[in-house]
Amino acid sequence: MALLKDLEALIKAHGPSGREDEVRDVIAEMLKPLVDEVYIDNLGNLIGVRHGSGELKVMVEAHMDEVGIVVRYVDDDGWIWFDRVGGIHERSLLGQRMTILTDLGPVKGVVGLKGRHLLTEEEARRAVSVKEMWIDIGARSRAEAEDMGVKIGDLGTFEKRIHRLKDLVCAPSIDDRSGCLVLLEALRRLGGLDASIYAVFAVMEEVGCRGALTAAYGIDPDVAIVVDTTYGEDPATDVRETPIRIGGGPGVRVLEASWRWAPLGHTVPRRLLNLIVDAAEEGGIPYQREVVTFSATDASTLHLARAGIPTGEILVARRYSHSPVEVASLSDIEDAARLVAASVERLDAEWRPGHRRIK
Repeated sequence: MALLKDLEALIKAHGPSGREDEVRDVIAEMLKPLVDEVYIDNLGNLIGVRHGSGELKVMVEAHMDEVGIVVRYVDDDGWIWFDRVGGIHERSLLGQRMTILTDLGPVKGVVGLKGRHLLTEEEARRAVSVKEMWIDIGARSRAEAEDMGVKIGDLGTFEKRIHRLKDLVCAPSIDDRSGCLVLLEALRRLGGLDASIYAVFAVMEEVGCRGALTAAYGIDPDVAIVVDTTYGEDPATDVRETPIRIGGGPGVRVLEASWRWAPLGHTVPRRLLNLIVDAAEEGGIPYQREVVTFSATDASTLHLARAGIPTGEILVARRYSHSPVEVASLSDIEDAARLVAASVERLDAEWRPGHRRIK
């Protein structure tokens, strides 16, 4: 299946926040046949442009970075001490295979911690902080680790593996390589339009939704649609926390807010929300409405660029976020691409700012 093959290529490319060059190169090759021009902006965002016959500019966006780790110290015995890049829970790191991206190439390692048989009962009951974990790369000294290319500031990711769970896909970085694939598939579905389409694959979402904001400032679009992942159901999650079901179609977000790390948030303008919902219902595309008050996407910063940009959100449900075993449905990815394309097709010159003057 072409969709699975493309998703696998996107997932296997490394791209922790701040070092997205490998995944950017993979996306660029997929993007080139679908647009009129491709460029990289000052912050590292990859942007593909399909020119339309009119003045309307539509930005569709997904972030290409992923959560990861950063080397903060290499000790005399060659152990690698590290910290997180993005919102990884400590328990998702224990015992995991990691890849450190060095200037000499990737270095494989595993996250180590004190063995169970050596723990006191008090230690066994206590949560383990990332500051107590290390990465074992097989080096026996700092010099040996440095000869392998590892140095302070190197970034890394979970080891890249992908497999099927019946009709679902399990892998790291489904957040947001699935969104990147949605943009590519939507471009394949879109024919000639009056609007010019700017497909943005943004950097550094996982560390503060940065790339989308600068890309939007540079493009100055009239309207935007952000594609990301959202929280699908699991046995530990109450329906009041998330009503979204994997395989039930893309999420259409109405409002988001996050106060955990930064005061980020966004409310989709009712006019644009109705356009997306109408596109889904009239096109026979399954969808699920959603409100989230514990996290945010690139929409939270993008909509504030310049004089403000009406921004919609279409999302792919996934389980086990920011872990090496995120789970999502290929049918949701395909339906999200259908909905992005159908929504873009409905945008016309009436979305130009000057067309809403009331006097």
